[in-house]
Amino acid sequence: MPRRFALLLVALLVALVGALFLARHFRGRAPRLESGTSAPAPVPTPVIPPTPIPARRVVLYFESTADGRLHPETRDLPVMTDDIALLRAVGAAVLEGPRTPDLLAPFPEGWRLRAAFRLTEGLAVLDLEPPQEKKADRPPGASPARWETGSREEILAAQALLVSVAKNTVGLGRFVLLVGGEPVETLGGHLDLTHPLIPDLSYVADEQPAAAPSPVVIPTSPAPPRPPESSPPTRVPARGRGDSV
Repeated sequence: MPRRFALLLVALLVALVGALFLARHFRGRAPRLESGTSAPAPVPTPVIPPTPIPARRVVLYFESTADGRLHPETRDLPVMTDDIALLRAVGAAVLEGPRTPDLLAPFPEGWRLRAAFRLTEGLAVLDLEPPQEKKADRPPGASPARWETGSREEILAAQALLVSVAKNTVGLGRFVLLVGGEPVETLGGHLDLTHPLIPDLSYVADEQPAAAPSPVVIPTSPAPPRPPESSPPTRVPARGRGDSV
């Protein structure tokens, strides 16, 4: 057994040496690139452009510094899945402010649209959220800061929001404004928010006012002709006794 094992081990060693010799032989005969021949240039991977996101064009309205009226600004927003998403996107874009230098932001910086939803019969709710005030910055016992503004600025801010939403949605004509999810009496002390608001197109520049209806004239039948008046009969004075004929 030891002799057979030794012979087997020698045979394996000879086979291994032969395999190594053959490998070196074929490796030396591998084709080599001739001097001056360049390697093939790598093929570039084609760049696939990203798929463009479909956009929906809307028209927003902001106050102009030139005449103090609401002027349109075209904006491209991502396509909405439904009317509620469009309502929220338009409202949020108005509170973000305009991109045209001559137009004014309707609300102070920090105001945003908290929520929006539709009700029945053309009524929608727009929930606004003012900037969060740090309690440390408020004097002890003082009430939260309110938006300090004039009556015209407050009305134009609300109308910029209402007109923009009404002109880009279908079937909405009345709006309830909330602040922080709660009903409030006013935004800055001038505009009454205790009832739904209606967009007023008289604040929009180049908006033609609605024509007044023509007065209705009720035809009347002509009056019948009046008969000519007869002259009164001539009265002959009676003769008294003693008068001559």
